[in-house]
Amino acid sequence: MEVGELLEGCLRAAEVPQSTQVSELVRLQYCCCRESLCAELASLLQEAMEMKWPFVPEKWQYKQSISPTDKTNLSDLISKHIHQLLDLLKTSIMAQEAQTSLAVVFLMDRFLYWTDESSRLLKITKLLHKQHPDTPIAPQLVIRQARVFLNAGKLQKAESILSNLIYKNGTTGCWVYRCDSDKVLVQAVSVQVRGMVLQKLGLWLQAAELIWASLVGFYSLPQPDKKGIGTSLGLLANILVSMNDEDFHAFRTNPDIDIPSLLGNARSHRLLSAAQAAKMSVVYSQYTSLYVLTNVVCNTLSGITHGASKYH
Repeated sequence: MEVGELLEGCLRAAEVPQSTQVSELVRLQYCCCRESLCAELASLLQEAMEMKWPFVPEKWQYKQSISPTDKTNLSDLISKHIHQLLDLLKTSIMAQEAQTSLAVVFLMDRFLYWTDESSRLLKITKLLHKQHPDTPIAPQLVIRQARVFLNAGKLQKAESILSNLIYKNGTTGCWVYRCDSDKVLVQAVSVQVRGMVLQKLGLWLQAAELIWASLVGFYSLPQPDKKGIGTSLGLLANILVSMNDEDFHAFRTNPDIDIPSLLGNARSHRLLSAAQAAKMSVVYSQYTSLYVLTNVVCNTLSGITHGASKYH
């Protein structure tokens, strides 16, 4: 069966009113699905259930020295076992094992977002939350809803979710943070996506300031978040290409923004700063998918070429 069909089956299972008793057959199916997971997936699932991280981390994301085994992305593992995970999601829903269900949703979230299946996955999340309100939902899933609203042009709804996370210091339902730096990470991502909302509105200066704030957050973590830094640098590059020179002057003379500390001598020119940010984005994001890297580089280089042509 296709992923979409299996996901639809999970959604239908979540829509069924919960009974007071789970049959032995359903429980057996659930246990078999869970026990059939490979060791790596089983470990990730357990860590997700224990709220070990607010975002599922890539192996390379927080490491200074990268080994060959660290270079693979989580999406490769999820893609390989997606049917198995969807079977586990369905059986765990039927067995009323909401903690397992939401942990599986958490693990699959990023992969299904890139395959354009977030809408159904988030519907399942909402139904599970309604039936089991005391079961924690990962901040990654809350921010995913904001991203989906952003992509759909529902900017006010996206802004509402992000503002709530920012002003409540990352607090979301029953989720328990392991350390304060995890809250900083959630706030940094929330600010980053909020910057994307302003970028969508064409508020280039305000968007750049928020993206810069997210970079400060990512760099301030005990182990800087390479994935977050790479994404924010790519966004900053595109924003710098789009803004006018007056906004750029206001941005680079803002006393809270120290461009030389990050972009070096490129700060004197908007397009040079954009090029340097794009270059650094590629370095920080070298293990992310080719699609993401191509998007950042092509969009930025296209804008720089167009902008540079005005000076000749």
